Amino acid sequence: MQNCISCNVSFEDSQAEISLRAKIGDAIQKGDLPEPKLCCDCRLIQLMSWRNERILYTRMCDKSGKKIISVYPQNVAFPVYEKSIWWGDSWNATNYGQDYDFNRPFFEQFAELQRNTPRASLNTKNVENCDYCNFTFDSKDSYLTTCCYYSESILYSFWMLECKDCTECSYCFQCQNCLQCTDCNKSYGCYECVQCNVCTDSSYLFDCRGCTDCFCSVGLRNAKYHMFNEKLSKEEFENRMKEFDLQNPVHVEKVKERLDALKLKHPHKYSVQEKCEDSTGDHIVELKDCKNCYQTFRSRDCINVTDADGNNDLLDCYHTGWSEMIYEGYSPVRLRNSAFEVQCWDGNDIFYSDTCQNCSYCFGCISLRQNKYCILNKQYSKEEYEVMLYKIINHMKSTGEWGKFFPNEICIFSYNDSVAQDVYPLEKEEAIKRGWKWQDNLPFTMGKETTTWNSYEMKIEKVQEDILNEIFACECCKKNYRIIRSELKFYKQMKLPLSRLCSGCRHLERIKTRNPRNLHNRTCNKCNKEIQTTFAPERPEKVYCEECYLKEVY
Repeated sequence: MQNCISCNVSFEDSQAEISLRAKIGDAIQKGDLPEPKLCCDCRLIQLMSWRNERILYTRMCDKSGKKIISVYPQNVAFPVYEKSIWWGDSWNATNYGQDYDFNRPFFEQFAELQRNTPRASLNTKNVENCDYCNFTFDSKDSYLTTCCYYSESILYSFWMLECKDCTECSYCFQCQNCLQCTDCNKSYGCYECVQCNVCTDSSYLFDCRGCTDCFCSVGLRNAKYHMFNEKLSKEEFENRMKEFDLQNPVHVEKVKERLDALKLKHPHKYSVQEKCEDSTGDHIVELKDCKNCYQTFRSRDCINVTDADGNNDLLDCYHTGWSEMIYEGYSPVRLRNSAFEVQCWDGNDIFYSDTCQNCSYCFGCISLRQNKYCILNKQYSKEEYEVMLYKIINHMKSTGEWGKFFPNEICIFSYNDSVAQDVYPLEKEEAIKRGWKWQDNLPFTMGKETTTWNSYEMKIEKVQEDILNEIFACECCKKNYRIIRSELKFYKQMKLPLSRLCSGCRHLERIKTRNPRNLHNRTCNKCNKEIQTTFAPERPEKVYCEECYLKEVY
């Protein structure tokens, strides 16, 4: 056991981690990878701090001089190009290459390259009318949405795949006409549903499958006309639904209280997982021999991996796809035999590099495309590269840098701009103490509201388009926000009230529907079998092992 050098929590480097680290070390042929000095949580925080998903700034493109939307504010130290220019041929990142200086630490030299090399304003591709979206691909007509793939007309949402006409949703797949849903698949016309699959025209459901016309229920399977887990006739259901005005906050609060009571009564599966073998974590599908993985699918032999699909042999990685033999990577995509990288796609043998596309055998590089044998963005021959790389790794070992991820001091984002702040919030003083920057001028206003919700009818059908001209204050954080036309249209269609929270607070509310990413040892409340679960032992829910859970719901 050792203490984390960041948070001082004691942690153990497990035998499984040691073995996988050695396996990756052999694959990348760069010598031994030293054991980590940070605990598992702090290693994930370090990776997350390099990702800004939702904080968008208006700034100038440093190439064209035009006003653009970007994840980087105007005052960052490096140039920022509008994304189409960054992907274009009007510039070449090797022009910023620099010689390696063996009299200086590597990270100091990397930071120098970082200050000079242009970065893309946003991360989107093949999108239409998605100007305020980030990490969005093959999608159209969406707004303030992140991680959106093959989707259309998505508002204020996160991690949406093949969805259409959804608002304020997270982690949804093939859903349509859904509002405020999280972890739902193949559902239509649902509202306030969590962990529901193949459900239609239902609201306030939790852990339901194949349900239609159901309300405020938990753990249903292939049900119809259920309310508070009670089966009703069609006529009874329709008549009782008239008793609930979901546009009335008092009625909504009572419904949520009933739902919370049902959640305590109904057993919870120890882990949200399907078709997994010898794997631990939560929200995992088709994993084999994976440990401590979250929101991870179709992978094998991975440890400490979050938000991933189609990977083999990954250790300490975040937001990764179709990659293998990666150690300490953020957003490696179709990448092999690499370590200590940020957002490098379609390549192999990439080390200590950031946003390199279609590259191989690169070390300490930034914003390269279709390059080989580069160090600090400078081109070398294959023979020169191999000789230099051997010397650089030995140099980094002598400075104590080899085997460590990029230090917080050179992270491209301020901590409160990054995803880390959503999941592991820190106060300014603590973030700065740990080496991160802090953004004091986040892109929002307070106190600029032009009206209050008391000035508007509660019923959505009576709300007129003049509301689009108003500025509101979020009832939680007090930040200002507006209602946009497509949002008003969607709420009217759903016959539900407009939200009195800003999009940021709505996003954080949906995050809370998931358990924290920590595993606890406890026993099944039914058979006393030992289980590893994200439900802490002191929590009041009944938690069952898979066998007992399946007997209960089927």
